[in-house]
Amino acid sequence: MRGQNVFGAILLNLLVYLTEAFVPHPSSHGHGAPRSSFTALEISSGQSVIVVSPPGGVGEVAAVKTACLGCSVRWFVVSKEQGSSVTLAPQALQEISDASGSLVLAGASVEDLKAGGEAVAAVSTWCSSANGIVCTYDGADADNELKAAIQVASKEAGKGVSGPRVAILGADEDLDDAYEVQSDDGVARLVGSIFGGGQKGPATLARALGGNPSIVRHGELFGIPESSSEFSPLVGGPRRDPVITEEYTMRTVRVDPFLVSGNVMTSSSRKSCRHAVGEAAALLATGCLKTLSEDVSISSQPGTGVWTLDQWEDEFDRVRELVASGKASTLFSQEMIVDDTERLAEWLATKWAPAVMRTYDIAAIRIGARPVSSSRVEGSKVEIVWQELVNFETICVGKMLLEVSEYGITASREGGDAAKGYGSTSKKPLPGEDVLVRRLADAASQSIEKGLAKKVPSKKQAKSGTALAAPVSSLQSAGSVDPSPTPKTAGTGPRQSGARRSTPRTRRGTSEKSS
Repeated sequence: MRGQNVFGAILLNLLVYLTEAFVPHPSSHGHGAPRSSFTALEISSGQSVIVVSPPGGVGEVAAVKTACLGCSVRWFVVSKEQGSSVTLAPQALQEISDASGSLVLAGASVEDLKAGGEAVAAVSTWCSSANGIVCTYDGADADNELKAAIQVASKEAGKGVSGPRVAILGADEDLDDAYEVQSDDGVARLVGSIFGGGQKGPATLARALGGNPSIVRHGELFGIPESSSEFSPLVGGPRRDPVITEEYTMRTVRVDPFLVSGNVMTSSSRKSCRHAVGEAAALLATGCLKTLSEDVSISSQPGTGVWTLDQWEDEFDRVRELVASGKASTLFSQEMIVDDTERLAEWLATKWAPAVMRTYDIAAIRIGARPVSSSRVEGSKVEIVWQELVNFETICVGKMLLEVSEYGITASREGGDAAKGYGSTSKKPLPGEDVLVRRLADAASQSIEKGLAKKVPSKKQAKSGTALAAPVSSLQSAGSVDPSPTPKTAGTGPRQSGARRSTPRTRRGTSEKSS
């Protein structure tokens, strides 16, 4: 009986003010008694999806998009304070109704979830079973307590999920892979310290979902959900010279394998629209798109066309091809002409790599893993090994593989000792990896100077020695008409040509005096 009271209290935090939001009329403010249209929207399409997130943001986009696909959506909102409100636009509710979908909401505050016990159990009771789940931190910012509460709620909500599990994370969120080798007690202590020794839970959102979740990462988020009452397609509202928002001018989507190279995250410098990220999560959770075992990053590019399902499939197929070919974890690539690949590989393994690892930048690494050795493997491949001392035992935590071919050098990141829990490729850079990547550019130049490789010839066309004829035109301007040459007169004498007379010329006055 007490559990039912706690469950009812959690629902009342958000459900009371949400019921009227389902009534499509302008005077809806999110408060009041339930209306009949709320029940009319609860039409199950046979597929149900759970969304766990803070109010608004990507979570709202994913919930509305999934409901517009005709699914039954249960959105569990985790708020920082009690009494938070969520209001959906009438147009979004009408689209859900037209698609025969449904969207019901409930929620809890951080204090409710910190208490643990029956309050947490009520989350799994309300979410029940589902075909998919989507979870995100968007809206929590740097609030660690709110993030920990989302992890706890996601763990409880995911207990009855039988299908895809999708986690939406930023480029710099939950990058620590240490939970792969930690015990459950260690993880519980970590979140327990955030909750002040109360409720214990997982350390990352992926750990909370369990299984093998699909992780969708994004860069700097922009855009307001279209279902929000604050959304406007124009910047600053109607103006004499209207400006369309980026949500409509950057609709083109690019999907790439997520990889952190050096100390710079490949997707952190890119912008991602909340509409695109939420739609991708909805398509993955409903099975419209096949899930991937590798993390993917979504970025928005300039373009005004609406992104279709076929285009989403093409992007995800391209990522699958990159992952299958091993190019998804490429850190460095340099085109060169290499006649003797084994000779260049031997120089990299025995001369270049040991010299770089003796530099101060790498030798000064005293804590954690560091590159310790390099060796040739499989002919023209070079392997650089990162080791770390854990409990007085040396463990290989990662590798960098340099592959030398007749077309150049490529470097990629690989996993370490699988038996010790480091079999998967790390999503964040290994210590000192950025130094080796920078020095690889110098290695390419040195190999050319030493005669181990040659530059790729320029693809520019050679200039032809034959002079091109001037274009002939029947039309000439007045200023371009050449003046007609002056004809040479027949009486031109030697003085005109600069010659001297052979005999002196007699002058008229002189001849008269002499006579």
